[in-house]
Amino acid sequence: MAKHRISHVVFTSRSRLLFFASIFLLLLLCSCGRKPEKAFSEDQSVMRLSSVSLHSGAEHNTEAFASKLAIPVDQSYNDQSMDTDSFILVEKDGKESDRAVAFRNPYKRVYPASITKLMTALVCVNNVEDLDQEFVISPSSSIKVSGSSTAFLQVGESLKIRDLLYGTLLPSGNDAAVAVAEASFGSVDSFVEKMNEEAIRLGALSTHFTNPHGLPDESHYTSAYDIYLIMRAAMENEDLREILGTKEYQVVYKDRNGVKKSQVWKATNLYSTGEKELPSGLTILGAKTGTTKDAGYCLALDTEKSDSPYSYISVVMKGENKDNLYENMTNLLAKIS
Repeated sequence: MAKHRISHVVFTSRSRLLFFASIFLLLLLCSCGRKPEKAFSEDQSVMRLSSVSLHSGAEHNTEAFASKLAIPVDQSYNDQSMDTDSFILVEKDGKESDRAVAFRNPYKRVYPASITKLMTALVCVNNVEDLDQEFVISPSSSIKVSGSSTAFLQVGESLKIRDLLYGTLLPSGNDAAVAVAEASFGSVDSFVEKMNEEAIRLGALSTHFTNPHGLPDESHYTSAYDIYLIMRAAMENEDLREILGTKEYQVVYKDRNGVKKSQVWKATNLYSTGEKELPSGLTILGAKTGTTKDAGYCLALDTEKSDSPYSYISVVMKGENKDNLYENMTNLLAKIS
C-alpha cells in the first residue's frame, strides 16, 4: 500500500482567520450531542486532516507532527478474519510517514470508553511540570456509577500526580482520572476543554470529550483513526511510554490521616496478564483497554517486532465480548509481516 502524506499550508493572515473560524464551527457542531452513528465521511476526514497545518514558527507543532501521519484513503478493506466494524493497524518506522496496513471504517464515530484516558494522561503530562507533586483526592473522585472501574482511592488520600497517572492507565481508575483532571487544571470542566483543544491539535477531528474517564455520554465519542493519533502522541512522551508499558505497579501513598498505605495496580489488557498470547515475535510497548455497554470491548496497542525497525499501533473497537476483542486483535496483529 502506498504511503500518503498530509499536504502543508502556510497560513496568511486571512487564511489563518478562516482556519480558526472553521475550527470554531467544528467545536460548535461537536457540542450538539450528535450520536456516533453519524460518522464523518472518508472524504471529509481526509480533507480536514489535509488542512490542519501551521507555520513552523507557530506555537504548536501540528505541521511537524502531521507530516508523518498515516491517512487511510480507502475504507473498503475487508478480511474474513476480522468481524468487528471498526479497526486500524498502522506501521511506524520513526523516520518516514506512518503506513496504514489494515483498516475498516477508521473514521466511523464510536464510543471510546476508558481509552479516553490516553488523552487524559496526555493532557496532564503536557501541562503539569512536576509530576511528583502531591494531590489530595477530592469528593469528585467518588463516582457512584454501577460497574465504574476504580483505583480504590478515597477522599482525603494524598498521591503524587505520577502515581495518579498509573492509577488512571493501569487499573483504569475513573477516580484516578478525575483526580488527574483536577490536579492539572483545578476542575474537570477546565480539563475537558483542554482535552478537546488537544484533539484538534492532533488532527483527531472525529473526537469530542465530555469527561476524563470515558463513562457513557452521547456527546463523548471518537474513531479508531483518532485513537491511533492519540496513542501515537502518548507514546512519544517518555513518562507515558513507561506507564503504558508497565504490567504491574505498587503505589505507596498517604491516607487522610497521613499514614502510609499501599496497593498493587495491574494492567487490564489480557496480553500483559498472560491470559491471551501475542503473535510470535511481538512485544507490547503500551496498551489501553476500554469497556462499557455502549462502547463494547475496545483495545489500543503499541507493539514492536523483534529484529525489525518497525513498531505498530493497532486499534480494535466494539468487540462483542473479551474473547471476540482479543481474537480480532490477534488476527489484526497477525498481518504484521
